[in-house]
Amino acid sequence: MNNSYKLIEEGRKDELWRKHCGYLSLSRKEFRDIQNRLMLEQITLLGSSKIGRTLMGGKIPTSLEEFRQVTPLTKYVDYSEFLKEKKDEDLPEKPYVWARTSGRTSELGPKWIPYTRTMYDRLSDPGIAAMIMSSCSQPGDVKLERNDKFLMATAPPPYISGYLSRSVQENLEVIFLPNLDDGEKMPYGERVATGFKLAMSEGLDYFLGLSVVLARMGQQFGQQSSNTTPSKALLNPATLWRLLKAVVISKIQRRDILPKDIWHLKGIITGGTDTEMYKDRIEYYWGRKPLEGFSCTEAGNMALQSWNYKGMVFFPDNAFLEFIPMDEFQRNKDDPSYQPKTLLYDELDLGLYELVLSNFNGGVLVRYRIGDFFEVIANGDEEVGSELPQMKFFSRSDDIIDLGSFIRFTERDIWKTIEATKLEYDDWVAIKETTGAYPALHLYIELTRPGSIPEEKVREMIRQSFSARYSDYNDMKEILNAEPVIVSLLPGGSFAAYMKSKVEAGADLAHLKPPHMKPADDVLMKLVGVTNEPD
Repeated sequence: MNNSYKLIEEGRKDELWRKHCGYLSLSRKEFRDIQNRLMLEQITLLGSSKIGRTLMGGKIPTSLEEFRQVTPLTKYVDYSEFLKEKKDEDLPEKPYVWARTSGRTSELGPKWIPYTRTMYDRLSDPGIAAMIMSSCSQPGDVKLERNDKFLMATAPPPYISGYLSRSVQENLEVIFLPNLDDGEKMPYGERVATGFKLAMSEGLDYFLGLSVVLARMGQQFGQQSSNTTPSKALLNPATLWRLLKAVVISKIQRRDILPKDIWHLKGIITGGTDTEMYKDRIEYYWGRKPLEGFSCTEAGNMALQSWNYKGMVFFPDNAFLEFIPMDEFQRNKDDPSYQPKTLLYDELDLGLYELVLSNFNGGVLVRYRIGDFFEVIANGDEEVGSELPQMKFFSRSDDIIDLGSFIRFTERDIWKTIEATKLEYDDWVAIKETTGAYPALHLYIELTRPGSIPEEKVREMIRQSFSARYSDYNDMKEILNAEPVIVSLLPGGSFAAYMKSKVEAGADLAHLKPPHMKPADDVLMKLVGVTNEPD
């Protein structure tokens, strides 16, 4: 493997850019050619394995057209008998590592996904692309240096973010604070606290983590800094200088110390279904816009924004990409026996699509539905010189709340409606419930300052916002003579207490916070049941 740190060491940054960011300049045809070549190689590997032959109906397709015709769309249940016991002999290639999910999104428990050595090595390529994109201002602008420092805010293996960190370190020789061997053994809170302490003396260049984690870290940073007692660590000249400079900045601007007062990061890389909700807060706390990417346990890093922070572009050599148009998705939902038609990435136009992926490089997943919707927001981007479809994450297929076919709400719809009220809030969750004979959206929200606004006033503000944004809301209310939206205030500290309980239970970072849409009954009970302790 041609390690990227060698390119940095030898000053070959133009080559480094082409290696990790050259995909942006591909034409649609060039993108398809790469996809086709790699998928034909993968079909050969699949044909040599028991699971591959089973999924492809016992026949090895000779073309991509035949592959898409004879191979049905799949879900994890189609692989469970092969993967739950990790039977290496049934797979196209022997796995190098096994990645797992938390188990929250599957009735079968954690999903275990085999990664070949090539798949593992390639995890770092999009990660390094993200470092470059998050810190550059134009094509070819590479600010990477050997020994750049990362705060370790990712989950350890066998979660995919842990393998990503490992792969990036091996390929680029970045420094994690604390180092991966030590940090992976620590509880999450201790790991982050240790990383911040080390960063005070050693500096910090990049931050990689979930958007909600970055936002909460920034929010709590000022309070933690003001409560810190003097220690021997402050005698370190580098630490003392950073802290004194931060104190001066915060005093001049009459606010708490923020992370951006202490470190001038080269880049911030984040992801998660709620990235758009937190990006402004992250920029305020950390001083840089977060660059958004999309990754999943099943295929690693799949798409990334460019340096102008607009739409994401998918990588051509990560997985074979197909997309189910919204009308085909709906037809399949109404009739599960119907096999929806798919489009390839270069065939997309503006609209909503469900992602379907097939692993490359000896992976096992074939025409696999992960349940995520993307929206094509532009057919290219002249600013970055790309003619490829520009995408943004839209929602999970199970994150849509449908109120009697009158109106459908996504997570993004509800969030933007709440934001339009200008209420100061910490977080929210929403469920669908039936009141009387009619369905309703029940919104549970925690205000930043509980008791500052009467509950009835909050309820009125949110309903007015729904009314102003959605005519269907007003139609449903008038026709059914029923209120489509119910609003309840959660006790102060509800979400903080929930996240603390998840950390103590050892949850992976992707699931420290409850899902905004349709949380399970036990999750909702934990949020509602928080009791404020007296001061």
